[in-house]
Amino acid sequence: MTTRKSFLASASLFTLSAGIAAAATPAPAASPAPAKDPYSFDETRFAAVLSRPAKHKQCFGTTKLNNGDVLDGMQNTINAYVQYLHEAASDTHVAAVLYHGASIGLAFNDSIWNEFITPLLPHAGKTLGEDFSQVPAGKGNPFLHSTTKSSDDVSVERLIAQGGSFFVCHNALSGLAHAAAALLKRPYRPVYEQLLAGVVPGALVVPAGVMAINAAQEAGFTYISAS
Repeated sequence: MTTRKSFLASASLFTLSAGIAAAATPAPAASPAPAKDPYSFDETRFAAVLSRPAKHKQCFGTTKLNNGDVLDGMQNTINAYVQYLHEAASDTHVAAVLYHGASIGLAFNDSIWNEFITPLLPHAGKTLGEDFSQVPAGKGNPFLHSTTKSSDDVSVERLIAQGGSFFVCHNALSGLAHAAAALLKRPYRPVYEQLLAGVVPGALVVPAGVMAINAAQEAGFTYISAS
């Protein structure tokens, strides 16, 4: 699989704050409230994913890419039941909640990586504390595709094909859109809409990652923090 070092996510990845006015300066008139993001939570689909019958249900929560470690954890769970307990892959439902930070990059398609993520990596390295120097520009999402059929070749698409689920925090997605729009000097709304449309099939955007983690546990998933 392509080298696994990458990304940035949410507005907190960048220092975009304006200077603070002196105390004696009169406060400016209040700005109009920003338009609400055109996001509609598919609660029916969310409930259906969580309630899907499975003998083993495990949820991983992650805020970082960490070289795709959460994908390895998900695949290792499936492999253990299949290879050593001789169960069908469908007996195990693994889900990942991608929230707060760089982890949401796992769930974007190649086009989003090429247009937004790779160009922004030089601005994010120090903030995230990860080495992005090996990310191949213009090669898309290095975590998305499998290159072989080996059980060691882990990818988002392979996990989805095995029944795995991915939940993407809308708060983090919106934060990334603000950061990308500011650094690329583009209007926020079109950037946001592109990101929302660029989430891969099989992944679902949820209002908040922390809510999805709680809902998964209420639905009988055990929980592991992957970062």
